[in-house]
Amino acid sequence: MPVCRARLPGTLLRGLALAVCCVLAWYLGQVLSVVMPPQAISLAVSGIHRMAVDVPRVTAPAPRRQKCSLWSACPPGSFAFQVASGGGIQKFPKICFEDEIITGKGKDGTGRGMNIVAIDAASGKRIASRHFDMWVGENSGAMVKFIQEIPTGSFILMATFDEGSTKLTEEAKKEIEKLGSTEIRNIGFRSSWVFVGAKGFSLPANMKKEKMNHSDKSKNRYAGWPAEVQLQGCVAQQRRL
Repeated sequence: MPVCRARLPGTLLRGLALAVCCVLAWYLGQVLSVVMPPQAISLAVSGIHRMAVDVPRVTAPAPRRQKCSLWSACPPGSFAFQVASGGGIQKFPKICFEDEIITGKGKDGTGRGMNIVAIDAASGKRIASRHFDMWVGENSGAMVKFIQEIPTGSFILMATFDEGSTKLTEEAKKEIEKLGSTEIRNIGFRSSWVFVGAKGFSLPANMKKEKMNHSDKSKNRYAGWPAEVQLQGCVAQQRRL
């Protein structure tokens, strides 16, 4: 109880001082409103407002766009890539390498079936690009020949569009397996599939090289077709063989 009595006068004094300050501030405001012209008061208020508004704001810079729309830049001595399958029949596949869109809507060598791009693994330059229709015609033989003629020391990027399995022969599957594919035998009617392989060398074991999405009426994003699949990342530059 003595403690409470000791604190009480201090509390009263602080409250009294606050009340006096409020009264003085009100009185000063009244005096200024009489003595100062309205224009001066308006200018003062405007000045205070400008000071509050014009306070410098620190904003984060816009993220810098990276090659092939990657979230971060590839380290020195590596190449950026992005491979996306088609979506239904309206969304074209996309194959980008070192920020060059090689396969896509309006690009030569893009079409229904298997879309293939060959890249020189030492220079990062395109060697060839072509698509092979796997729905109409017998084009697996031509695709096998195309792959066999790609020089050793090449990256090979592949993406399906619309339908890539109907005319795909056993010989063609074996040729794709030689490039490192482990999923090509699982491809089904209208499956979405992307693949990054290599000819004459092996890509890192921990690298994601392949994705596949099967058509399922209960899950399809498009009418009769599954959602597209995509791979993107960096591949190490290779020494010229």
